[in-house]
Amino acid sequence: MGEILSKEEIEALLSAVSSGKVATEKKREKVSEKIVTSYDFKRPSIISKEQIRIVRVLHENFTRIFTIKLASYLRTMVEFEIVAIDQLSYIEFVSSLSNPTYIVILNMEPLQGQIAIEVDPSLTFSIIDRLLGGKGKSLPEARELTDIEHSIMEKVINLVLDCLKEAWHRIGIFNFKIKSKESNPQFVQIVPARETVILITMEAKIGEIGENIGIMNICIPYTTIEPILLRLNPKQWASEKKKETIDEVQKNIQKNLKKTKVAIITEIGRAEITILDFLKLSIGDILQLGQNIKEDLVVKVEDLPKFYGHPGRIGRKIGIQITSKIEGRD
Repeated sequence: MGEILSKEEIEALLSAVSSGKVATEKKREKVSEKIVTSYDFKRPSIISKEQIRIVRVLHENFTRIFTIKLASYLRTMVEFEIVAIDQLSYIEFVSSLSNPTYIVILNMEPLQGQIAIEVDPSLTFSIIDRLLGGKGKSLPEARELTDIEHSIMEKVINLVLDCLKEAWHRIGIFNFKIKSKESNPQFVQIVPARETVILITMEAKIGEIGENIGIMNICIPYTTIEPILLRLNPKQWASEKKKETIDEVQKNIQKNLKKTKVAIITEIGRAEITILDFLKLSIGDILQLGQNIKEDLVVKVEDLPKFYGHPGRIGRKIGIQITSKIEGRD
């Protein structure tokens, strides 16, 4: 039998309970209570939400760059936007794809491993139809690409690679190179089936009213980007963003401008004749131009007079040597 408490001990115990110095049974249960969160072992979240946000920022930048370049290449309205970024197993990604489809396996040098880009048939054939002179209509039924169609799509994928390299330059310099192409998803095995991947799903609209809609997926295995995960740190990202100075921005602008192509035209001379003389022209007739052979010619850049030059020959090619700059033309 337990020890019987005295009247004074009972009063002291009740006083301690009321003052909170002694925890009641309910309070003990509350203290020991733990927060339980669900976890799906089939789809483990290896990459943090903060790192996923950085991945989203990188590929939002990619969609902006690629939209501009693809619209210029197709000569029509193009709109790309990210609709989802998920972490899932590789087998789930492969199982979600149609067969046939258009899949390109890429190396992401200097990283080990590969990534995959999948362009669904509706988007693939819409792009091909547009580049072959059509209005960008897709086929009613998907099929495998011909050799010519593969060649056309490879040029589009090269645009994708350039834009990916530009979008990822804040993390590092990566060379995206085509390793192989496939139409059957079951034949593509870049990582084990249960390996975790990041899937970036983008929706594309092509045409003035966006009537041709398709999907493009970028699949990045965890093992491929594991060595650079620390660079996807929001704090490091913010600090690197602050380091960008006006001088660096100007250098990038100058670098892009240096790659811009311009048309240079030299006008040898002009002549004025009547309509009657024009109608009488035949092969072998000579027109006298209003230009002295000893005088410099005007050199135009994009139809704007910029320089004076003297014509000549370099080997078998005709050229012009710049002699001076036209004053008042910057």
